[in-house]
Amino acid sequence: MAREATAALSTPSGFRAPAPLGVGCSYPPSLPGVIDRVGDLVDFVEISPDMLCRQVETGPGPSMTFVEELLGPALAATAGLPTVVHGLELSIGTASGWNQDYVDLLDRFAMLRPFPWHSEHLGFTMVAGADGRPVQTGVPLPLPFTRQALDVVVPRAAAMAARYGVPFLLENAAYYLRRLPADPGWDEISFLNALTAESSCGLLLDLYNLYCNSVNHHFDPLAALQRVRLDRVVEVHVAGGFEEAGFRLDSHSDAMPPEVREMVAWLLPRAPNLAGLVFEVQEPALPAFGVDALRAELTWLRTAWDRR
Repeated sequence: MAREATAALSTPSGFRAPAPLGVGCSYPPSLPGVIDRVGDLVDFVEISPDMLCRQVETGPGPSMTFVEELLGPALAATAGLPTVVHGLELSIGTASGWNQDYVDLLDRFAMLRPFPWHSEHLGFTMVAGADGRPVQTGVPLPLPFTRQALDVVVPRAAAMAARYGVPFLLENAAYYLRRLPADPGWDEISFLNALTAESSCGLLLDLYNLYCNSVNHHFDPLAALQRVRLDRVVEVHVAGGFEEAGFRLDSHSDAMPPEVREMVAWLLPRAPNLAGLVFEVQEPALPAFGVDALRAELTWLRTAWDRR
């Protein structure tokens, strides 16, 4: 069970854009050999350190510790490529405090492998239980589009940027609730723009998540994209997935749909600080998706990036 942070948070500082890297892919911990098979198409690899660990009982409660059988191959497979970090467990939006276990884990990873930027999901994965102890939600949950939520996230984003001295990005989430709470006149794009205006963080803009939201909540994804503050977009995720029970799911298990390719083509020449373009496929889906299909997606991205 995760521990919650109690340390003081720093105040927001200025946004800094990293140098461009190019095209990347996510690292699959159980399939490290995939990186060798796509290495000619990628400029960098994205690692989730919390996918390389397990929880163990230490002191007052469980903590996250690296599994050498996962960490060693990950460092070896990516040794010849720049590495960026994409976290899953920070829970930056938890009202009572973020997941300090994840921060401690990232501290240890930063000593083993430097990274030019790091990112997290804009949402929360834990809440305070009735006894005050943190309880995992089981799945990432979105934040409401409100001033109150923004006031929670902004100082924490500044703290994460200051802690490692490299840009920190937050990723837009797919959400399924029809009536996600929002302040008057605010929607997802308003919230993202306010976040970047008031904090030092950049955006990891997941175009497939945005497309899922457009399908599920009936809006034009390209029109929404055109409202995003593009100078804060540092990294882009793209993927594909499927529909079930009337919802387009952010399963990240298939090739990009045409609408996402259209969004990529529109965005690339208009995002002045874009440093990385990553194709994401969830590790459990990768064997069925196949390395040939992964190479085809990366080839399309490589061509689009080079044209930029």
